[in-house]
Amino acid sequence: MKKIYFLALTCAVLFGVASCSLDDVKNQQLLSGYFTITGSYPNYKLIQDNGTIIYPSAEEVNEVTKGVGFGNHKRIYFDVYFYEDDVTTTNDVSVVLNPDLKNGTYLIESNPITKEEADKANITAEDSVFAIRSLQNCWLAYGYLNTIFTADFSLDSLHNGIIPDAKLCVTSCTDNAVKVTMLYNRHTKKNTDYSTSSFGYSFDISKLNVPGNDSVAVTFETQGLKAETIKVPRTIFNYAQ
Repeated sequence: MKKIYFLALTCAVLFGVASCSLDDVKNQQLLSGYFTITGSYPNYKLIQDNGTIIYPSAEEVNEVTKGVGFGNHKRIYFDVYFYEDDVTTTNDVSVVLNPDLKNGTYLIESNPITKEEADKANITAEDSVFAIRSLQNCWLAYGYLNTIFTADFSLDSLHNGIIPDAKLCVTSCTDNAVKVTMLYNRHTKKNTDYSTSSFGYSFDISKLNVPGNDSVAVTFETQGLKAETIKVPRTIFNYAQ
């Protein structure tokens, strides 16, 4: 039975972010990357961040989701195995039919909040915000700002991991530009026992009202690291699913 995991506390299928690698494996080819889930059970359309479209069969969907579908999840990592005859390409867009899906891993999804909402939730206090260790990747695809990072997470008295939280706070919004800060919260005081792992989050920023008509420059900040700016067309920023 195939299983789908959350990208948190255990991270077995990270890296190759938004990449497309094709390797022959017993006449099969492998496409690995992150996808946006569209459609409804059991007829889904998966759009890879580079634009490749995947149409899994209803039988494959039932196998990887134990018959319940993807639910409200919109972002996922998959290793996709297929044969050359399963692929058609039109206007530089490749479509893969009925592939075999493996190593399904959901990214943790969240909507952005305002500075006022962050202050009210008391997640901007000094004892609440933790610095992350490293930012492995940060990219924007189909209205989602995605980040893969390494950070500490807290342990309870039995040394079980406490899943942390990351909120995306909008700090400014001007013509064709928006600045956001990721607030990483371990839900405990900073002297609590901890361990380290990698985490993947997707923030739906497609509905942010950014004035202007040109491409949007998104500046991403988080405590402990230098800010990064990503510039994308509005068709990607305001992508409507």
